[in-house]
Amino acid sequence: MLADAFAAERLRFFKARGTLFWSLMFVPMVSVVIGLIQGLLMRGLLARAAAQGNPSAALGREPISLLNQCIDSVSGSNFFIVQLFFLVAASAILAGDYRWETWRFLTPRNTRTNLLLAKLGVFGLAAAIGLVLLAVGGIVGSLASAALTGGGVEWAKAGGNTNAQLAGIFGIAWLETMTVGALAAVIAVTTRTGLAALLAPVGVWIVQGFALSQITRGFENPLQPPLQYLLGFPALQADMLKAALTPPDPGMAAVNWPVALAALLAWIAGLTALAVWLFKRQDLTRE
Repeated sequence: MLADAFAAERLRFFKARGTLFWSLMFVPMVSVVIGLIQGLLMRGLLARAAAQGNPSAALGREPISLLNQCIDSVSGSNFFIVQLFFLVAASAILAGDYRWETWRFLTPRNTRTNLLLAKLGVFGLAAAIGLVLLAVGGIVGSLASAALTGGGVEWAKAGGNTNAQLAGIFGIAWLETMTVGALAAVIAVTTRTGLAALLAPVGVWIVQGFALSQITRGFENPLQPPLQYLLGFPALQADMLKAALTPPDPGMAAVNWPVALAALLAWIAGLTALAVWLFKRQDLTRE
């Protein structure tokens, strides 16, 4: 039954071309445009430096690491503007039936738990596709910039980031996006409006970022924050997991990544359970 609900919800989502464009394709396309603009600007600066006999003109033609660009693009998914576009999908998936008043036609066909979990599952699929497209956008933008400047490209720099780090960053970014999606589910069920599900989670993440910027100044070791903060801030948990992928400096304590991972998973599970609990107790006779 859950598989049927997931298949139906997935079909509905991939038929919504406008939602697909704005939630998954728009930001990668902007990345490509930014790469083109950077390439054009750098090309002009290099041409001017070469005309003046400046040896720094060769610096702009150093090989670009595509792996680094992928990691930077995927890591940027926690930026609130990027999250806003991901939440376009979450809002359409989770709150669309409230807007069109179609819940009363769906609930007799399946259990409410399956219907809501299927929606979160489709959002998880959309989030994974969106992260892949972010990486592709970063690569295409870098290739365009390199073509305009005459620079070379390479997959990874010697002694730099690795494919395992990219996989880890991808997984962490997906978990953080799913946390935002689970929060959007709670808000969509509570408010029954897509606009709240679109804007409120971004507001929560902005408040988190501001609070952490103030709180972390007092940490003795930024890689080992006090347990109450590590458990209470999903954004901090994601940051700690990303930091765990980088070897610490000599003398620095290692990141407590098992606690951070467990806490992030607990946030996803807890918010999902809360959304299901609220949804099962709603009166949908007019929805």
